[in-house]
Amino acid sequence: MMRFFSFFATLMAVVISPAQAQAWAGDSLVPQTEARNAAQSGRTVPFAKISRQLRDRYNGQLIDAAMYSQDDGGYHYKVTWMDGEGKRLLIKVDALSGKILHIRGE
Repeated sequence: MMRFFSFFATLMAVVISPAQAQAWAGDSLVPQTEARNAAQSGRTVPFAKISRQLRDRYNGQLIDAAMYSQDDGGYHYKVTWMDGEGKRLLIKVDALSGKILHIRGE
């Protein structure tokens, strides 16, 4: 019985940790349709432009991305990127300007 609880606790730590590692305070996931509409209406930089910017700067490839809203009404992208050297980067990009705000893993 103790092995089961130990295994379960380990499993939960592995499952929960990656999600917590990517979290920034005050974030709220933006539904994909809302993110698309914001980019099409010019309220945010289209993610394709952000992706090109990251590819030019870091080489490598996109792993995952999502748009989040902030408490102040702004938007930002959270991007998981694998750079040209195989390093995993977590990048926060301002969706209004395209400016890189924060990088983890560099």
